[in-house]
Amino acid sequence: MAQLIQRSSNPQVSIDASTIDLVDESLVAEFEPDWTANGLLDAASAGGAARILCGQEIGQVDVTAELWDCPPPLEADDWQDAAELSVHWPSTLMDFGTTTAGESEDTALTLPSPGDYRIRVHGRHRDDGDPRDDGDPVEEYLIQVWPAQPTEPALHKSTSNHSMLWMG
Repeated sequence: MAQLIQRSSNPQVSIDASTIDLVDESLVAEFEPDWTANGLLDAASAGGAARILCGQEIGQVDVTAELWDCPPPLEADDWQDAAELSVHWPSTLMDFGTTTAGESEDTALTLPSPGDYRIRVHGRHRDDGDPRDDGDPVEEYLIQVWPAQPTEPALHKSTSNHSMLWMG
């Protein structure tokens, strides 16, 4: 049975240019993502970086990241979109953004070692306005990570208009 190793959560992760960047210790995600496969997630071919496509261009989103020892159960019912892919991670740090105060506190996972991992991302409230007004639902993401040999990307669910727009 899958065991949760670590959970990091922050309800006010700042996004800019419509993405949440997952970065290693270099803190840089310099690659052009291809959103056409799933409208949600892509990773740098060289490893060490991934991007999540958000419904807002600029704002704050609620992000929870989890490190598991093996694949967690897929629970996509309460989410609009869910996709996963393999990535090589060259360090033990996986940081997922800065807060509104510009700090990266509570926005990182500590991986057991550099190596190959699987990243699954769930997203919801992606179609609920840009910019968001007070009272609009907060855009939310769940990032699940576990050690795994590379395999083909998987699209588990795609129901948001935002995702479908990018997938064509």
